[in-house]
Amino acid sequence: MSNIPNIDLNLLKLFVVLYETGSVTETANILHMSQSACSHALTRLRARLKDDLFVRENNKMLATEYANRLAADVMPAFEAITLGLQDAKPFEPHLVERITLAATDYTAWCLKPFLRNLLNQFRHLSIQIIQLEERIPVQALKEQKLDIVCGFEHQQETSESLAQLKWFEGEYVTLSCASQSLPQKLPLATFMSKPHVLIAPWNETRGIVDHTLAQSKKSRKVVLATPHMLNTPSLLADTDWLLTLPAKYAEHVAKASGLTIHKPPVEIPNYRVKLYWHKTRQCDPKLQWFVTQFCQFYSLSNPT
Repeated sequence: MSNIPNIDLNLLKLFVVLYETGSVTETANILHMSQSACSHALTRLRARLKDDLFVRENNKMLATEYANRLAADVMPAFEAITLGLQDAKPFEPHLVERITLAATDYTAWCLKPFLRNLLNQFRHLSIQIIQLEERIPVQALKEQKLDIVCGFEHQQETSESLAQLKWFEGEYVTLSCASQSLPQKLPLATFMSKPHVLIAPWNETRGIVDHTLAQSKKSRKVVLATPHMLNTPSLLADTDWLLTLPAKYAEHVAKASGLTIHKPPVEIPNYRVKLYWHKTRQCDPKLQWFVTQFCQFYSLSNPT
């Protein structure tokens, strides 16, 4: 692009309008200029292009041969620029074909009521949920391989490249097989003596429970680690294992699985479930529509 001529594009805009109108006065009115300013701009353009461009005859500005050749190239370019700067055609949500989400199995489960409602309203829409293999896949969002990420965090985070919408905050509880007959609030000694199951969505070796215990220089015995939350409670049957997980899912599954819900003996930080998307797509009408639908469904405020 280094070979682009060094010329004021406003002068070319004046040329286009004057070529169409043939009148300095009308051109000045269209461009909201004084007639004197319009004449001075034309003088500058003539000097820059080394051609008279227009010759006055009977109060009409007639184009020179050079001006006719210039117009053949410049006017289509200005039409393309004008079209490009016009507002895009109105967004039609019923024409949206696909939304690609990344989620853990737990956050996908949390999304189920909203997605079911959305798909019932928009029959042409399909949702692809991709396993969230890293906590926030920034590069995939940037490259538009993903539209939205539904993930979670334990500490407030900010990102220069990501926009985010807080959905809800939740606490953790611990599950055990009901046959163990453990108290509702687990004593620390009992908690530490039992084998534990670790839910590790990104195959990490330590979770929030381990980080919390480490602050008191304690560690638990993890006998099983799995990236999948939804089927993990069933593993506790007929064992003395403990499983710490979000209360929202524990309350859903405990009774049917023959499990007891306990309050952990340590203060585990709450988790926050959020939607993330890349800031380069802040004005993408498809994403704006999806986030608005989400906020309306859950009575949330749209992110600014």
